[in-house]
Amino acid sequence: MMDLRKFLDFRRFGAARSGLAALEFAIILPMMVFLLLGSVDLLDALSVNRRAENVAASLADVVARDTAVSNSEMSGIWSALTLLMYPGTDATMSERVTSINITSATNAVVVWSEAQHGISPLAANSTVTLPAQMMVAGTSVIRADTVYHYQSPLNFLYSGTIDFPHTVYRRSRLVDPIPRVP
Repeated sequence: MMDLRKFLDFRRFGAARSGLAALEFAIILPMMVFLLLGSVDLLDALSVNRRAENVAASLADVVARDTAVSNSEMSGIWSALTLLMYPGTDATMSERVTSINITSATNAVVVWSEAQHGISPLAANSTVTLPAQMMVAGTSVIRADTVYHYQSPLNFLYSGTIDFPHTVYRRSRLVDPIPRVP
């Protein structure tokens, strides 16, 4: 039976002349590189996904705390979303915010909707489907949708684009529904 200490003595690696150590290293190196590059890809994707989720939550929260939303305010909100995606960019993320009035336990209607970066706003007075627990007649909700179109910087584990969609709902806090003003 071989002594386990011989295998744990890394000093012997450099002194080995038989080529066994080099062969083992050649076998292990591709796996180590794969794990390193795969980890970088995976961690970057998880980080971007989390930031995109935070953008959706922040967008819904800021609008839900307001009494009216103006054009200049929406411009400022869109600019702020760029900062939330730092160090990345929001150029590959589509954002939409929608004010929804719940008229009955089974009917929810769009009051207004704003969007940017390739996603369309929902049409005013169109019917939308909400989760059952949100359907309280006489109230309104703010819905924020984001879709981050992620492309790996290394293209190691996957190539192409992966979409990370997020939808967040917040109850209007001060007025029902929140009006959109010029």
